[in-house]
Amino acid sequence: MSEIQMIPVAEIRVLNPRARNKAKFLEIVGNISKLGLKKPITVSRRGDKNPGYDLVCGQGRLEAYVALGQTEVPAIVIDVPREDRYIMSLVENIARRSPKSLEFAREVQALRERGYTNAQIAEKVDVSEAYVSMMARLMKSGEERLLRGVERGDIPIAVAVEIAAADDEGVQRSLTQAYESGKLRGPALVKARRLMEQRRSRGKTLRGDAPRHGRGSKKPAVTAETVLRTYNKEVQRQKVLVKKARLCETRLRFIHAALGDLFRDENFVNLLRAEGLDTAPKYIRDRVAAGAR
Repeated sequence: MSEIQMIPVAEIRVLNPRARNKAKFLEIVGNISKLGLKKPITVSRRGDKNPGYDLVCGQGRLEAYVALGQTEVPAIVIDVPREDRYIMSLVENIARRSPKSLEFAREVQALRERGYTNAQIAEKVDVSEAYVSMMARLMKSGEERLLRGVERGDIPIAVAVEIAAADDEGVQRSLTQAYESGKLRGPALVKARRLMEQRRSRGKTLRGDAPRHGRGSKKPAVTAETVLRTYNKEVQRQKVLVKKARLCETRLRFIHAALGDLFRDENFVNLLRAEGLDTAPKYIRDRVAAGAR
C-alpha cells in the first residue's frame, strides 16, 4: 500500500540518473517555487539492512527541491524489489525522451537484456513494436553512427536497418532504392551519403570521433553504463585514499609512541636542549603530553 511522506532529500539515491535540459529544469524550479509541488516523487525503501530510499520517478522534481534549498520532499513510498525499481526508472527515462535517439536504443537494449520482449517494451514506452525491433537490431549490430543519423533525421530508420544488413554494394543499392521511392531526395540524400562515408572510414561506432568542445558542442550522453563506470572509478579512488589515510595514521602512532619513550628519557631531553632541538610540532607535543598523563 503506497503512502505519501516527507522524505529527507539526503536519504534518496537516484538509481538511473539522466541528463536534463537546463531551460526545462529552470522552468520546473520556477513552477515549484511559485505553485508548490503538484505531484509527489515516487521512492522505494531500500531495506532494513540498507536504510534510505531509491528514486523511482521524479528526478527533476527532486533536483528542483534541492536547488530551492529544501531538505525534505513529499514522496509516494512504495515497496518493490530493487530490480523492479531499476526497470521502473529506466522505463520512465525512455518514456520522457524522443524515440529517435541513441540513448533510447541503449535503454531498449538494457530492457531486452533483462528479459523484456519487443512487444512489452513497445507497450511500456508507447511506440510501435516494429520501431522497437528496428532500434534493437541497429543497437545489436553496433550501428551507433546510423542510430545517430536517425536521431538527427539524416536517414529514415527503415533505410538504416537495410544498410546495417548490407555489404558495400547493398548499401549503394539501398540508397538508390530510397531515392527512387522518394524517402531520400535532395539535401537528405547528400546527408545520407555523407553518413555512409563516415561509417565506412570511421566505423560503425562513435568512439573514434574526436570530442567536440566550445560553444554549441554537446555533452556526452549520461547512461547507466557511464554512471556505473564513473561510480566504480570513484570507489577505487576512495579506497586508495583510505589506504593512504590508514598508512599515515599508523606512522603517526609509531612516531607518537617512539617520541613518548624518548621524551621520558631525561638524558635524551637534556641532549636535545643542548643542541637547540627541543621544539616539536604542536600536534606531536599535545599527543605526547596526552600519552604521558
